[in-house]
Amino acid sequence: MSSSSSGAGDGAYLVLVLLVVIAVMRNRGIRQNRDMVLNKGERLRPIAITMLDPVISIVLIGTVLWSLMTRNDSHFAVALVGAAAGIPIGTARARVMYVRAVGTAKSVVFRRSVIEYGLLGFLLALRIAEDSISHLRSGFASYALTALIALAVAESITRAAAIGIRYHRETNLAS
Repeated sequence: MSSSSSGAGDGAYLVLVLLVVIAVMRNRGIRQNRDMVLNKGERLRPIAITMLDPVISIVLIGTVLWSLMTRNDSHFAVALVGAAAGIPIGTARARVMYVRAVGTAKSVVFRRSVIEYGLLGFLLALRIAEDSISHLRSGFASYALTALIALAVAESITRAAAIGIRYHRETNLAS
């Protein structure tokens, strides 16, 4: 078995473990906060889950991004451009989805977003197609994919950081 296939398997196991941890945290949060009143389209989410989002993105597509970025200097530059585009998108998404901190529940109230599920589907599709993507030889497609993957990773990291900072700022002010 090659090292890349064993690494992919390790990543899949890690994602599975993280998804189980997220499901347990989510269910525990729901049980502990049944009496919390939320407006239509809002959901309560433990802050720890939000901090795990970038980890899942990196585990799912980090090897694909690394493979593309290390091909040549042009791919690396395109990845930087994609990441630079992901930063303002992540900041904007954090502003739009964040409603308020709930320090007593160590959670955040978010507005629901279809974009989240779409992004997760995109990341999973990239991970599944990793072998084909790593052998992609078409110049434009390869560069576009590098930029999109870097954008997705940077967006996830930026969004989680912005939400974490705002959560800590609000909970520290409340104390």
